[in-house]
Amino acid sequence: MKGTPRSLRGLTIAFLCLFLTVTTLAGLGTFFATLSMINVLVDKRIAFESDELAPAGTDIPRSELASRILHLTGQRDTGDLGLLLTDAQGRTIAGNTRFSRELPLGFSSLSWQDRIEGLSSGRVFVRDLHGGMRLAVFAETEPIDNYFSIRKLIYITGFGAIVLVVLVGLLMFRRLIGQRIEAMRTTVESIIDGDLSQRVPIVGDSGEFDQQAAAFNRMLDRIGQLMSEIRNVSNNISHELRTPLARLRNELALLEQRSDAEPVRVELALATAQADDLLGMFGALLRIAEIESGARRAGFRPLDVDVLIAEIADMVRPLAEDGNQHLIIGPCEAGTLVGDRQLLSQLVHNLLENALRHGQEGTTVQICAMRRGDTITLVVTDDGPGIPAEQRSLVLRRFGRIERRGSGYGLGLPLADAIARLHRGTLTLGDAGPEGGLEVSVVLLI
Repeated sequence: MKGTPRSLRGLTIAFLCLFLTVTTLAGLGTFFATLSMINVLVDKRIAFESDELAPAGTDIPRSELASRILHLTGQRDTGDLGLLLTDAQGRTIAGNTRFSRELPLGFSSLSWQDRIEGLSSGRVFVRDLHGGMRLAVFAETEPIDNYFSIRKLIYITGFGAIVLVVLVGLLMFRRLIGQRIEAMRTTVESIIDGDLSQRVPIVGDSGEFDQQAAAFNRMLDRIGQLMSEIRNVSNNISHELRTPLARLRNELALLEQRSDAEPVRVELALATAQADDLLGMFGALLRIAEIESGARRAGFRPLDVDVLIAEIADMVRPLAEDGNQHLIIGPCEAGTLVGDRQLLSQLVHNLLENALRHGQEGTTVQICAMRRGDTITLVVTDDGPGIPAEQRSLVLRRFGRIERRGSGYGLGLPLADAIARLHRGTLTLGDAGPEGGLEVSVVLLI
């Protein structure tokens, strides 16, 4: 559903906002409901006292009313009541208080602004009597001084304590969930990097998270077993084929050197070259399998990327000169990363050789390195024919080739991609410019 929080942080913030909103509304609702109930009770009392003084429908003489008021104000249990009887001209007849403003008929509220001594909040009931007289009866709504201030403090403290407890519990819950998710994420990243031996930690409390972790680990065990079987099959095939193929290649080389092999020497040389290509293909397959196992990560050491690029470019430059091509070292920002120097050298060598081998005469190949935050990006561009966007995923698969790019077994880019992933990086293909060409970008973590 659109707008629904999907992350743990989003859910935490949403729950906290909802809880604070509901708690605040509940506190305010309770406070004002209590205040309203007190007002209702006070209204009933002052209406009762007013009716006791001057029952509705009776004409009590003025002197009698004044006497009743005097008697009522003298009683101890009615000391919090205020009484005022006035005539038609508003002059005081009897009572124990004065008002600074004209009060409306019926029920209304009083506050400290009415400047009644000893009263900060109250309710008053005003009604007309016979002969133009008016009777006002009021009472405090605060049983003690600063009652409402104290009650506000109690509500704030009480609901604040609830919010604090829930907030601490929520943060602890989020931390627990976050730690378990982080443990799973770390394991998944290790699996992605090729380390299939990593497993999700199990606390041992037999809870839901432990059960999930155990199920996840059993899945990884099964995947690891299947991957190991597949890897062993491919490695065994490569090893088993390399040995007889190497013997065959040596036999062809020996036959080529014999004096009576002159009529077929060219064919023998071609067969020897093809055997060398096959041996190279099997070697590349074993190399990719070794890289994907993650075993080479134990030998990572710091190295300078700009120095490595310069060394490999010097090694490949004769190949560019033989093909009448141009190899340019573009801007290479100095940067150090931790990795396998031999494999990274092979990555750079494969990318440059791939660009030169598939480029035409006069092709320009450029390599540069840029540092962005905690990553170093290697970029190899050429102005050759490039690779159509719909076929780029094909050339990153083993034996994935497009016919118009010439010879090869389609293992150069997959090998480079495997090296990049071993270094927790990515390899992507793109257009070098609007006029075509290929751009290979390798992003590596420092």
